[in-house]
Amino acid sequence: MLDTLGLHTTRDYQTELHTLQTQINALTGKITIGNFHNHEDQHNTHSRLHNLQTQEKTLRREAAMENQRINRLVTAVRTAGDPDLGFIAYVVFGPAALPVAPLYEIRLLDEYGYTVGGTIRTNLPASRVEKAKRELLTVDAPRHAGLWGAHVSAYRVQVTPF
Repeated sequence: MLDTLGLHTTRDYQTELHTLQTQINALTGKITIGNFHNHEDQHNTHSRLHNLQTQEKTLRREAAMENQRINRLVTAVRTAGDPDLGFIAYVVFGPAALPVAPLYEIRLLDEYGYTVGGTIRTNLPASRVEKAKRELLTVDAPRHAGLWGAHVSAYRVQVTPF
């Protein structure tokens, strides 16, 4: 995704996955060889390998979701006829210009309009938006407001179709 200044704003999942796999291969090789300075080094190497494998699993899931979003958009733009005009229509008019039902992203905003961390829900069909909004306002908003001493009534949910 490029922002209005032309800067790349989304993560490069394939590069991140490649970097993680390189680190995992290096640690696996170290474990196979048994090249440890002491018992603590061996324990830390095994722990680091486990953490990297967990990160890789999470990153693979996120990459699959992102690829699904991109494929959906590409298919919708191509269905509109000319890919260039379809993309321009999507940028100008939003998802309503394409022959595909929009998915939604919702996020909880605090009293100053900032996104509360960990509250972004993506790839939601229209049928799940209301339930997710209620969850954000009844569970996440009170928790965050209590932490920062804010009023729950100042929180709002932003819904964005894509």
